[in-house]
Amino acid sequence: MARPPKAATPALAYLRTSSSANVGADKDSDKRQRQAIETFAKHAGYELVEEFYDAAVSGADPIDVRPGFKALLERIMTNGVRTVIVEDASRFARTLMVQEAGIATLAGIGVRVMTSRGDDLTDSDDEMRVAMRQIAGRVLAAREDAAGE
Repeated sequence: MARPPKAATPALAYLRTSSSANVGADKDSDKRQRQAIETFAKHAGYELVEEFYDAAVSGADPIDVRPGFKALLERIMTNGVRTVIVEDASRFARTLMVQEAGIATLAGIGVRVMTSRGDDLTDSDDEMRVAMRQIAGRVLAAREDAAGE
């Protein structure tokens, strides 16, 4: 007997572009992030139910002052979705303190933060994994600083 297909896990997408110079219909930052998130979600069995976007918001800004992220948190508190997908750690936050505070906030309410490469940013069972997440976040942020994004 054939099994019924497994239902996709609901997830939210979070996008952020720091520079207003990279925001607009003729720019590709949000399109690139969206494509990466959608591709990962499709292949990993997630259904994106809503997207939240902070345009022209610095990744150094604490998550609680970002309009898109605040809306994402409100949505999480009311709908039971427990997965957020970002393109990479630098789209979530650009500084180590903001990244770790944001991840701790979401993990504290039972939310996983996944990157479009399949990394679980909220997995803190392994100290080396946490260290590598932090290093990768800093390297990506430095690269994007150099590119002006």
